[in-house]
Amino acid sequence: MKVNAVFEGGGVRGIALAGAAAAAIDTGYEFSTVVGTSAGALVASLIVAGYSPDELSSSVCAVDWPGLLDAVPGSKIPLVGRHIALITRRGLYRSSRLEHIWGELLEAKGIRTFSDLPGDRLKIVATDLSHSRGIVLPDDLRLYGIDPSTFPVARALRMSAAVPFIFTPVTIIDTRTGDRVVIADGAMAANYPIGVAPRDLPIVGFRLVREHDGHEHQPIAGPFTLARSTVVAGIRARYSLPRPIEAGAQVIHVPVRADLDFDLSNEAAREAFDRGRRAAEIQLSASAA
Repeated sequence: MKVNAVFEGGGVRGIALAGAAAAAIDTGYEFSTVVGTSAGALVASLIVAGYSPDELSSSVCAVDWPGLLDAVPGSKIPLVGRHIALITRRGLYRSSRLEHIWGELLEAKGIRTFSDLPGDRLKIVATDLSHSRGIVLPDDLRLYGIDPSTFPVARALRMSAAVPFIFTPVTIIDTRTGDRVVIADGAMAANYPIGVAPRDLPIVGFRLVREHDGHEHQPIAGPFTLARSTVVAGIRARYSLPRPIEAGAQVIHVPVRADLDFDLSNEAAREAFDRGRRAAEIQLSASAA
């Protein structure tokens, strides 16, 4: 039952991914290399850090999800604040809050830098905006003259989850050239990074299936609403078209509802986690029959 795993990105919907992962572990799956983008990377990090199914449930459902939206200074000025924030800060909310919260979750297991993780088991996908390329962390930190073993895991997760226009991107310094390099959401490079997973073991992919709550219309009336609609479309549009079949990969489809709605109570987070867990249990039972 030893496999490599791939976790798709998708905003706060990563809560349901954690539930599906808990079901897989309960079923007997042992994850070797774990690959993730954005929310999928957050879940992947907890798995590699050694979180049990019960610990995944208690930790993810207890996160202060509304608290992740740490508004940048001036963004709440009536009429113009959001536009100013996009221009001056490149995002409405500081991504440092996410790094802090996930850093605490990892440090509870003795994990701070990539050298603290067992082996070469965690692969995090992000996007280098300065060079228009996808990168895999920690491996590609060497491209910037950075020693991967000394780099904080939570910082890499922050990079992967920095949704454009919503969260501020992360800037690093290329120690070889002195250039400032801007890193953001891995979904722009590969939202479902199955190509990053090694082929030495069977692959299990965790993909999100959006549950429609009815007709949704997103009014576009200015720079902010255009930016938000662009991001939301980038997340949702791929689910409206047929998906390619990845040969040799077992895929667990995880039902979700919210995208970027961080206004979640702990009860709502628990519901999302349990929904993902139940869906995975049903699929895993069917595949074993």
